[in-house]
Amino acid sequence: MEPQNNKERKIVIRRFIAMFAAGVLLVTIPLYFTIRLPERENKQASEDLQNLQEQVNFQKDYFAVRVDSVKHLLDSYDSKNVDIDKLNADIGFILSEMENSIAADTSWVFAMNKTIIQTLLDLKKTRNSLLETSKELSQCRSSLNRSQRSRPSNTLD
Repeated sequence: MEPQNNKERKIVIRRFIAMFAAGVLLVTIPLYFTIRLPERENKQASEDLQNLQEQVNFQKDYFAVRVDSVKHLLDSYDSKNVDIDKLNADIGFILSEMENSIAADTSWVFAMNKTIIQTLLDLKKTRNSLLETSKELSQCRSSLNRSQRSRPSNTLD
């Protein structure tokens, strides 16, 4: 014996299954993305953290050491019996090495490093200029002293 409303019952059961599946999907899909998105965010945050750590290590272990080295060499301009040409060559070599080592990108770190290198280069040029001016001043003073000694004194007694 078959029920008389067998056809209607099958239609209702199919509708129920379709609505149940839609409801389960409506809950499952957001739940899946809720679980999946933090995983992606964590992965991206880990990559960003690793990049920042590499940048900090580069700044600390390489760049800062070179800047300190250039600073030490610039301070030795004031020392006596220093070979200025060798000093300039050493500073130029370190600065060019630093410039080649920084990664060319559009970040503020690249711009900062370029500015530091340019500032050190300008400081080197200024030190050289100051040294030349000091030599010229010394020559002028000695010339003035010689001319004052060779000139007869006009003292009125």
